Amino acid sequence: MSNPRFIPERYCTFSPQLAATVGLEEAVLLQGLSHQLVADANTISIEALVRDFPFWDHVRIGQLLQRIVDLGILNARPSHDPLIWRVTDKPAEAVPKADPLRAWTPSEHLIDLLNLNHGLTRNYILEQLKTFEASGERKTLDTRFRHHVLSHWRQQQKHPAFAIKEPARFDNAWQPSLDAKEILARTEMPSEFIESIRPEFILYWKERGGAPKDVNSKFIQFARQRWTRHENSLQHSTLPERLQPNWTPNAAVYETLQLSGISQDFADTVLREFVVYWVDSNEVHTSWNAKFLQHVKYQWQRHQEQISGRSQTGGGISPADRTKDRSISDDLSDTSWAG
Repeated sequence: MSNPRFIPERYCTFSPQLAATVGLEEAVLLQGLSHQLVADANTISIEALVRDFPFWDHVRIGQLLQRIVDLGILNARPSHDPLIWRVTDKPAEAVPKADPLRAWTPSEHLIDLLNLNHGLTRNYILEQLKTFEASGERKTLDTRFRHHVLSHWRQQQKHPAFAIKEPARFDNAWQPSLDAKEILARTEMPSEFIESIRPEFILYWKERGGAPKDVNSKFIQFARQRWTRHENSLQHSTLPERLQPNWTPNAAVYETLQLSGISQDFADTVLREFVVYWVDSNEVHTSWNAKFLQHVKYQWQRHQEQISGRSQTGGGISPADRTKDRSISDDLSDTSWAG
């Protein structure tokens, strides 16, 4: 025999057709409302509903009431006391006569999901039912309705997060961004130079399959490297060139000679001879400063030897020791001073 302690004191009854149309929880709550509204057709007590349905709390009952209102089954709204709702008109018939599919509404789970993930309000979500075709298999309606709502929201809001940006073209017309140009301009890099290296940069990345994601940062790095190389080439040319008649050594040559104890005055005494010889020779070299440095040191060494020989022998210099008896080509090809 069954234990009477496990038999509930009363049952919750509801209409299966109503549950299929509006939802199981809503159908159960409507049954409870029908009993409460018999006593007072204008007032709904949340506290009384919690006592009748202890498996729901105040919040859940409020949500279900709002859903019933949104469906147009009941005209009611909360009063100044949130636990009391006021009915403005008599409730509609408990069982809608519309086709069940046409009266379909999304599940609470879907509404909560759209609210949490996209911030859409309940009213906005249910408003989209007007343009939703609730046909086909019922089990797929929630998924289809979700796509329908999000599609409408994205079109309406034109939210930039959903805008599909066309990737920037990377062809011969590509230009670095304005930000990249401003950064390079702060380094006093001429715009003409930036434009001159752009084709090389484009070709480099096109041969590697296309531009990298950080293409502007790469271009800044590329431009800085090329600019440094360009400036160094101006100061230290690696191209062989002929000596010009008005050529003079730079200051670094005199500073280097000074470290060896050779004055600028002495260097200048052999400068004219050096220039005349190499201008006439029409030869080319990559560094005339180095050539002149070598020439001055050699002449200084010869000068010192002559002074030393005169002081030791009491005068007299052999013909082989006189500079005028030696060709400048012999002097410049002699690197003995470097040892």
